[in-house]
Amino acid sequence: MKKKTMMSKAGILAAAFMLSVSMLAGCGNDSGRSSDEVTTEAAADSAGMVHLESAEEVSAFMEEVYGGVAEDLLPSNITTTELDLNDEDLIEYQTGLVNLNGIEGVYLSESMMTSTPYSAIYIRTNEEADAEAIRQQIMDSVDPSKWICVTAEKQYAVILGKDIFFVMGYQETADAVLEKAIEAAKAREMKVSDTLDKTNPI
Repeated sequence: MKKKTMMSKAGILAAAFMLSVSMLAGCGNDSGRSSDEVTTEAAADSAGMVHLESAEEVSAFMEEVYGGVAEDLLPSNITTTELDLNDEDLIEYQTGLVNLNGIEGVYLSESMMTSTPYSAIYIRTNEEADAEAIRQQIMDSVDPSKWICVTAEKQYAVILGKDIFFVMGYQETADAVLEKAIEAAKAREMKVSDTLDKTNPI
């Protein structure tokens, strides 16, 4: 009887030891999140960038785009500037936009030294933006003949993540800029939508 009691105690001690080891191993790997939370976070990371976060990021994006386009296709002295969202008349003149809901920044990229019909617009949005509606508004309302005596032959608009990129100009130029903008977006793992396009009489 005494021997049986001793074996029971040994069994209890062994079980307690194994439980302690198991708990310590679990503590070493516990990050405070369930496996579902970790999986969800990984999925979000793999989705890529959905917005450019600042004027500096837009400037770097546009520099990358122009760096890949042949110089003879671009007008000289292109500059990218942030438009004042409070200047409704300027925004409408340059972009055709009258509803700025969901828009955090509008950036115009043009040459101020030539009458060549060329304009690119980058629009940063927030989570509340209806990117499809903003893109359609630009395509429908922008003035392709805002320059003196010249008209943009072709215009394109595409959604990059949840931001909008628009370009208009001579077809060869607009084609080249759009191609490089899509490449720059994909390099940032931004999802690229279908492309809206329009041909204007010149």
